[in-house]
Amino acid sequence: MSLPHSDETRGPEAALNSRHRTPASWLFLLLSMPYGVYSGAVAGSLLSFLLRREGHAMFGIANEIALLGIPPMLYFLWSPLADFWISRKHWYLLAVCLTAVGTTVAFFIPDLSSPAAVVLLFAAMCTIMMTSAAFGGIAASQVPEEQKSRVSSMVQAGNLGGGALGAGGLLMLAEHVSRPVLGLIGAAAVLLPGLAVLALDVPPPRSSEGGAVLGKQLVEMGREFKTVFLRWSALPAILLITSPLCSGGAVSLLPGIATDYHVSSAEVAWLNGIFGSLLTAAGALLMAVVPKRTDPRLTYILFGLMNAGSIGVLCLGPTNSASYLVGTVFYLVTVGAGYANFTAIVLQVIGDKGTSASSRYAITVSLGNIPVAYMAAVDGLGAKWWGTRGLSGIDMGVSALVGTLYLLFYWLWIKPRWAEHVASMPELQAAPTAD
Repeated sequence: MSLPHSDETRGPEAALNSRHRTPASWLFLLLSMPYGVYSGAVAGSLLSFLLRREGHAMFGIANEIALLGIPPMLYFLWSPLADFWISRKHWYLLAVCLTAVGTTVAFFIPDLSSPAAVVLLFAAMCTIMMTSAAFGGIAASQVPEEQKSRVSSMVQAGNLGGGALGAGGLLMLAEHVSRPVLGLIGAAAVLLPGLAVLALDVPPPRSSEGGAVLGKQLVEMGREFKTVFLRWSALPAILLITSPLCSGGAVSLLPGIATDYHVSSAEVAWLNGIFGSLLTAAGALLMAVVPKRTDPRLTYILFGLMNAGSIGVLCLGPTNSASYLVGTVFYLVTVGAGYANFTAIVLQVIGDKGTSASSRYAITVSLGNIPVAYMAAVDGLGAKWWGTRGLSGIDMGVSALVGTLYLLFYWLWIKPRWAEHVASMPELQAAPTAD
C-alpha cells in the first residue's frame, strides 16, 4: 500500500515551508494543552462540579455537558479557516485568546446554566477547536515524517495530561476561591501554554497575497482533498482509524461496573479520575519510544490487540478489585498509546504538504471520533445481554477479531509496500537525531 505523500499534495506551500524552521517536538505538548484544559477541565469536570454545588439537577447538568460536546464532532465545518488569510500560528493564538476571554466572562455570570453563560461556553468550545486544526496543520506541513510519531505522542500527552492536571488543580481550588477567580485561573491555564506557539516559525497562507490567489488556493485545496480522501490506497488507513481498535469506548463505562468487582468509591475516583487521565497520558508517551522506521498502522493494530487483552482481564478474571485495577490500568495505558498512534496515522493519511493541511487534519480526526461513540453503544449492549462480563467481553471480542483480521491484511498486503517506502526515504533509515 502506498502512502498518501504523493507529489500531488506538494503544492506551492512546500517551497514556503522549506524556508521555515522545523518546530521542536516538545512544543506540541504545550500546544495541545489548551484544548485538554478547556474541554476536559473547565467545560467538563469543573463545570459539572460547580453546577451540582449550586443545586442544579444532574439531568440538566448532563444536557449542558452534552451540548458542549457537539463542537468537537463538527469542528471540521469551520476548521478550513485555519488554511486562509493569516498563518496557522496566528489562528491558534486568536483561538486561545478568544477562549480565555469567553471563559472569564462566562464565570462572572451568576448562573452558569443561564443562556448567556451557555452561549459563551459553547462559543469558547468552538474557538478552542481551532487550535486543533491549527497545530494539526502545522504538524502535517512542517514536521518531517521521521519525527511525526514523536509529535503524535506529545500531542496526546499534552491533551490528556492538561485535562487531568487542569481538572485536579481547579477542583482543589474550587473549595477556596470564588467562581470568578476560578474563571480567571481556568482562562490563564488555557492561555499560558498556548503562548508556546510564538516560538514557531510558520509561513502565511497563499490567500494572504490577495483575492486572485485565494481562488487558486481553493482550486488547489479541492485537488488535495481528492488526492487524499478519494484514493483506494488511503482506504485501509481510514478504515483502521474508524475501527474499534483503541477507541476507548469503555472508559466512561468502567466506573459503572466497579461495584461488581468490589472496588471502593475512593479507588474508583482516583483510578477513573485524575490518575486515570495521567495513565492515558503516560500511554501516549509510549509512542515517543517507537522506532521511527515503524509503520504507525502496524503499531496501532498491536496496541489495539493489547487493549483488547487488557479489558479481557475484566471479562476472564475473577470479579475482585485486583482484576478491576489491573485490567483498568492497562486498558487506560493502551488507550493512551492508541490515541497517540491515531494522531500519527492521521498525519500519515493527510500527507505532508499542500494548502489545506488544517482542513484535512480536522476531517480525519472527526472520522476517528466515530468509534468512540459506537463502541460505547456496543459495550452497553454487551452489558444488557450478558451482564457485567458482557460489557468487557464484547469489547474484547470485537477488538480482538478486527485486530487479528487487520494484522493478517497488513502482513500480506501493506507490509511489502511499507518496506518499499522506507527504502526510498533515507531519513527513515538514519539514526535518530535530537530535535
